Amino acid sequence: MARLEEPTWPRLLGGRAVILLTIGTMLPFDRLVRVVDRWAGVHREEEVIAQIGDRGVYEPKHMQWMRFVPPDEFAAMVDRSRLLIAHAGTGSFLLAAERARPIVLFPRLAWLGEHTSDHQLQTARWLQHKRGVHIAMTEEELPSAIAAALAQPEVVVEPIPPYAPSPFLSRLRDALLN
Repeated sequence: MARLEEPTWPRLLGGRAVILLTIGTMLPFDRLVRVVDRWAGVHREEEVIAQIGDRGVYEPKHMQWMRFVPPDEFAAMVDRSRLLIAHAGTGSFLLAAERARPIVLFPRLAWLGEHTSDHQLQTARWLQHKRGVHIAMTEEELPSAIAAALAQPEVVVEPIPPYAPSPFLSRLRDALLN
């Protein structure tokens, strides 16, 4: 497959729901891009689009990809997706919750130089029992996590309300004013 140019992807997405891989924009994550690309090569019936950042070396061969997507276009891509695959950052989980999408999370590992700490392992363990969240701790687990997510498309991450609950805000207001 080829690199996606910005004017091309909206036509490519059309009305069909896609699987969207995002690694974020701050750090490369070639290991995740490579394993999802391998999966896409086996599952040609699926349309996979990847946002791979500008610091990685690996360029996908079996899925459409781009290095960076402006935020408004990225939001539209998420809205057209049926599954998100991402690193195990809390922002990825919050994105899935905000858009009510199922998500497969794959943690970055410090010992492989993918991050400065292993906090994403703790995040993945914390989120592993949340509705609509599928965790793959290893490359070998990723295909089964994707299969599990695709087998239950109606099970999405529980939406998070945009504001804190009123009782909490009242207690916080009281604490700040007293």
